Amino acid sequence: MSWSGRRFFAWLCLMACVAECSSFAMLYWSAYVSVSVGNDSKPFKCECGLYGQHSPLLGESGVLVLPNEDPEACNHATFNVTGSPWIALIARGNCTYKEKINAAKKYNASAVVIYNLDGTGNETNTMSHSGTGGVVTVMIGNVLGKYIVGLINAGDEVFMSIEVGSPHGPWANPVWIYCISFAFFAITAVTMAYFTILTVKKIHHHMMLKREQRHLKSVAQKAIEKLKIRTLKKGDEEVGSDNHTCAVCIEGYKHGEHVMILTCSHFFHKPCIEPWLLEHRTCPMCKCNILGLKTVDEEVSSGATPSPLDVRFYPDSRLSGPFYENLDEVALSDPQDETPPALQEPIQAGQKPVQNQATDQSHDNPAFEGDSNKTDLK
Repeated sequence: MSWSGRRFFAWLCLMACVAECSSFAMLYWSAYVSVSVGNDSKPFKCECGLYGQHSPLLGESGVLVLPNEDPEACNHATFNVTGSPWIALIARGNCTYKEKINAAKKYNASAVVIYNLDGTGNETNTMSHSGTGGVVTVMIGNVLGKYIVGLINAGDEVFMSIEVGSPHGPWANPVWIYCISFAFFAITAVTMAYFTILTVKKIHHHMMLKREQRHLKSVAQKAIEKLKIRTLKKGDEEVGSDNHTCAVCIEGYKHGEHVMILTCSHFFHKPCIEPWLLEHRTCPMCKCNILGLKTVDEEVSSGATPSPLDVRFYPDSRLSGPFYENLDEVALSDPQDETPPALQEPIQAGQKPVQNQATDQSHDNPAFEGDSNKTDLK
């Protein structure tokens, strides 16, 4: 998988995790709270409680007990417990929910009910209290909490029953459920489509490579059939020689073996070189392609070199003397030109130099016509 594909997949997973976590974070459960004073009074019941985020969704019941001296149960609070089960009623503020719950947990409270701050009416808030174990924790409004505290301080025995209510929040809304479901299925469909396209592209690429390999093998097979095959004899220098070995199997040549001669004149054992040529199509030693394809080095080395310039020298006719009269033309382009006759034999004393029968080309130029009548310099 490419880097862009991994990033896309990671992004989809992150979006799915965020959507899942946010849906649970926005979901909270209400609690039915039933309060009764003594055994003869009619209980008061309302859906006015709210479970904490880390509280188990269970029902509990028991006698309500206030903390001694500190109503917020922050400073090593104690409880006067006369029986079980019992429920701790604690005021919110001055310390964390975890500290309040753990203070009541030391005295084996079956549940903890926390009433809200003064001035908030019957408003409740979500509570986060990780690490408190399986203690049922519910928040109720300030008005209801203060009313129950007043009854307990008046000497009445107050009983409370807690039951699981209904879910609330955007996740509980049917419209929100439809939106989340649509987003989930859309992300899933896009992910499946992406990986389907990626898989199809890889399969197509693999099939094209296999088809090309099959075509090259068929062409190579035809080229192999055209190569020369030679049977080694006893008198051949390659038989039993340490200087001649097959480059494929690193074995020497023996009498009666068949060798295949490539286009580059290298030869190998026929059973050894045929599988190699089907796969590589090149000579193991010089990389010569049996299909006639040139490598980059061969293309560079096959470039034509410029031919040498044809330079000719014409001597100045104003220079007199028997030596210069016999030099009509000197060709410098070809070093294999014959030496002029004037340079072949030395001039003997009292012998006249041989005149050149070729016409002096310097007189063909009109610019030198006036120089021919001048007297030689002494």
